[in-house]
Amino acid sequence: MKAGPTQKRALECLDDLKSSAPVESIEVGVWGKEVERTNRTTRIPQLERIETRLEAFESWAARTSRSLEPFFRNTSIESTITGEHYDVWRLPTIALAEFGADDELLHVAPCRNGNETVDVFDRIDTLVDDDTDATLPGDEENRTTEVIVDRPNDCTNRYGSGRIDPPPFRSD
Repeated sequence: MKAGPTQKRALECLDDLKSSAPVESIEVGVWGKEVERTNRTTRIPQLERIETRLEAFESWAARTSRSLEPFFRNTSIESTITGEHYDVWRLPTIALAEFGADDELLHVAPCRNGNETVDVFDRIDTLVDDDTDATLPGDEENRTTEVIVDRPNDCTNRYGSGRIDPPPFRSD
């Protein structure tokens, strides 16, 4: 898999985050451009995990009066050939989710807070520059950051996830 410039920049920013903020772990996963919402989802563990995460993102947005649209979108697809109809989650190119020690979802980016857009890089900068963000409840010492990237080699529907540790140093 080849990472594009946005993904490379995000991984570099995660290096900075890991070295300067109290983050317990960083997990990077590749989800793809969209995820079908069908009854098959529960039979495929990776898709079920993604759907569970996306539902948690929606709950977080409702709880915090944030909006995930237009970045995360639910869309209905209908085939004009077969007549088949199903829903999909359209996903952003890159996203960031922060979790507390008890797996409580603390923040999702990109999101909208009123008229302000908080993108992934804004959020990482905030975490690097200010490791005591008062808007986030929970134990900051045990924060886990999960980054979701999309579009490996511009493929659609390539799903996977893995846990990686950022390199201990960065060459500029």
